[in-house]
Amino acid sequence: MSSHAPYEYHDLKPVLGSFLEDGLAGLSATRKALPPKYFYDARGSQLFDAICELPEYYLTRTELAMLGDVAHEMAARIGPRPAIIEYGSGSGRKTMVLVESLQPAAYVAIDISGDALRQAVAMLAATFPGVRVLALCADYTRAARFRELDTIEAERRVVYFPGSTIGNFTTEEALAFLRNAREVAGPRGAMLVGVDL
Repeated sequence: MSSHAPYEYHDLKPVLGSFLEDGLAGLSATRKALPPKYFYDARGSQLFDAICELPEYYLTRTELAMLGDVAHEMAARIGPRPAIIEYGSGSGRKTMVLVESLQPAAYVAIDISGDALRQAVAMLAATFPGVRVLALCADYTRAARFRELDTIEAERRVVYFPGSTIGNFTTEEALAFLRNAREVAGPRGAMLVGVDL
């Protein structure tokens, strides 16, 4: 945990697995794929942010516009002082809009890239000093309970998963991910997920 930053940083030492095994399995499958977690080091995160700025990549612009249109309605439905738990926080651009509208008790960013994670939460913590900010360097695709969440006092937990990343999962992976997200959100929890139809 970091005590010098305006946020708490927990390195949960995410294990990437075996690139060789994952590569062979993914490239041998009918639908060829490589797990994106191997792309998101500091440079990979920068490249993805650059991709999000391209005219052809409409997802980020579309979600930002949607958030601007419905953020107040979302806040009313979610209720006061939630804890927002974002899987794959990335640069945090969309998060800024969400945090401003929801005024959460806490924001928890979970990402596999420690460098990108620190950068995003530092900016968010500086912008919203009244919000408790936690950064968990972890692989959110693996089932985990995240004990660090037990230290948060909030009315309810809201798992936030934008970017249509769920569309990159196989059906089995998506089901396992959603089951784990439900466990993390808890009995009164909710989930906001971006899906590109």
